[in-house]
Amino acid sequence: MDKIKLKKLLLNKILITYMLIQLGVFQPLFGQVTWEVFDNNNSPIVENQINSLLVDSTRGLWVGTNWGLYLKNTSGWQEYTSYLNNPQVRSLSLDNEGNVWVGTLDGFSVFENNQWTSYNSNKEISIGQVNDITFDNNNVAYIATIDGLLSFDNEIELLLDSSALENSFINVKSLIFSGDSLVIGTINGGIAYYYNNEINWYTTSNSGLIDNSAYDLVVDDNNNLWIAATYGGLLAHLQSQTWISYNTGGDNNWPSNSLTSLLLDNENFMFVGSNGNGFFRFYIDNNGIANTTIYNTESSPIPSNHVLCIAKDPNNYWIGTELGLVRWSTSVGLDNNNQQLSFQQSKDEIILSETTEVNIYSVSGKLLYKSNTSVVNINNFKRGLYLLKFGNSTKSYLKYLGN
Repeated sequence: MDKIKLKKLLLNKILITYMLIQLGVFQPLFGQVTWEVFDNNNSPIVENQINSLLVDSTRGLWVGTNWGLYLKNTSGWQEYTSYLNNPQVRSLSLDNEGNVWVGTLDGFSVFENNQWTSYNSNKEISIGQVNDITFDNNNVAYIATIDGLLSFDNEIELLLDSSALENSFINVKSLIFSGDSLVIGTINGGIAYYYNNEINWYTTSNSGLIDNSAYDLVVDDNNNLWIAATYGGLLAHLQSQTWISYNTGGDNNWPSNSLTSLLLDNENFMFVGSNGNGFFRFYIDNNGIANTTIYNTESSPIPSNHVLCIAKDPNNYWIGTELGLVRWSTSVGLDNNNQQLSFQQSKDEIILSETTEVNIYSVSGKLLYKSNTSVVNINNFKRGLYLLKFGNSTKSYLKYLGN
């Protein structure tokens, strides 16, 4: 067979394979990246700004907007706005017993035993705007408000107010537990660790913290604290007491210094929402180099570059923007011999959930790549279809690689 005929056969094979993909014949073999936007044109959402998201494994996805609370699940959409003191939802939390807590512009509401109870004051305490709610091991609620920190265990107690800082008031924005300590993130007041009625404050004036505002907080598996700062970028307070930062000051390619939200998924990738450049995936490779993949209006179908919240269920990432809710599905169906392994593909690389043997073949069956790794750089692949095999999976995945 001459070279011209061989090239034609290979080209036809690629074209036929591509057509089969478009027709869905290979759908059981591999997952497709899909995007879907929900707004007031195709859903009951009245106001498109999504302020908070909560994945509830029992009920579905709770969606808090600038005007309304909704639940999305296999039954469709249900609205719960009328049960709230105020229709503007600021936070959504799930306590240790599976009850839903909704922070609003005027107090909070609790969904317990299929009944709603709302609170906006107790004794002489006025609650006001609730920015976040978290819970200790005893299911005591800690409530971040624009005027201080409250606790709730049968009744509301004031823990911190303006007397805790030199500032005229303490605007608590975010809360999370790091071990037994409650971490308190504020707007313009720094962060604090609260334990056993004692509190230690860290600000730009007494520590390596470079931004006094913490919009969101996460704690990783090594108990390091990560902070989404309003101007300083992504900050971390390590267990070693070292402070580090990732921003344009140290990296000209860093996506944004104005961050709004953090999600650490079960594969230890951090997803970061920004105020003006969409959201991005962040991880540190084995050489200690920070890597980011950006998803904004130029590189993805998200409707706005202002991302306010991110959540993840077993099959989807959910992104709350100023112009609607986005479902981003990157799940890949795997066979029973390899159920725990999953992977994600970006423009530049394939990221696996664990280190395993990776084999990449041309559609004609030629082995092009083989390595035991968790990150595959695909920049050197020419644009085209390839067969991928991971670990001991009995299935192969047909994917487009290359630029």
